[in-house]
Amino acid sequence: MSLITGAIYRKFSKLGLFHGSSIILFIFLISGPSGIVLRAQTIRIRLVNGRNGRPMVNTCVNVGIEHLDHMLEIPTDKDGIASFRLTDNAAETDVQSQKGICGDWGVIHPVVKYSEFISINAGYVLCEPHPPDYSWLATKKLSTKEVLQSGIVTENTCGKAKASPKPGEITLFVRPLTLWEKLKS
Repeated sequence: MSLITGAIYRKFSKLGLFHGSSIILFIFLISGPSGIVLRAQTIRIRLVNGRNGRPMVNTCVNVGIEHLDHMLEIPTDKDGIASFRLTDNAAETDVQSQKGICGDWGVIHPVVKYSEFISINAGYVLCEPHPPDYSWLATKKLSTKEVLQSGIVTENTCGKAKASPKPGEITLFVRPLTLWEKLKS
């Protein structure tokens, strides 16, 4: 139980407003069915060069949301972060593309309807173990709930750079394609 929820519970308990199973119902209503209160939460995707630990700036991250018919191309900022906001209100969504930003579907700070999964293609090779027939064009599918609750940091097999997971943040260790990889694609 969070501090705020606990404080509210104690206050109402003193007033005699909670009896038996009403406590469980109250906690469920406060925290939501999944345990995550979704009020326009921001997800940050941080691209880090796995070889040297520097942010991958001025590039684009392709993000797929289940109910959209195309991937959104979101630019990274000076810290290598591409971000978007989740909402449970369809009227708040905004995925208006802007020409010249990351191609035809470039969007700065989009607002999308909540989805169980997020798919990401970074346009770089992911620095994690992968099979010999791996394609750098592959997308990585992640649980939105896990990202919001604890954050995700991918493995780094390209160097010694490390990061700690933070709620709402996905850290992807990547590296640029080699000349051979560029020719194969």
